[in-house]
Amino acid sequence: MSDIHLRLREYYVKGSYRGFYKVKEQRFRMAGITFVTFANGEKEIFATGPFREGALEAAFKQIDNYYAKQQYRSQAV
Repeated sequence: MSDIHLRLREYYVKGSYRGFYKVKEQRFRMAGITFVTFANGEKEIFATGPFREGALEAAFKQIDNYYAKQQYRSQAV
C-alpha cells in the first residue's frame, strides 16, 4: 500500500493526522478546487487540490515537513 493511502487511512480512522485536525473545508465547484485548513492549536496549514484527497495529500506533506523541521531544530540545539 502506498504512503498516501496509509496517511489517508490514519486520518479517516482517527479524525486527525499527527495531531493536526481539519478546521475547515471549502469546495469551489466552478473552479474545481478544494481548500482545506488544518490546525494543531499552534500552527495552521492551508492546502488546495483538485478534489478532497488531493487537498488532503498536500496538507499531509506540509504537516510532515513541519514535523521534520521541528525535529531538525531540536537536534541542532
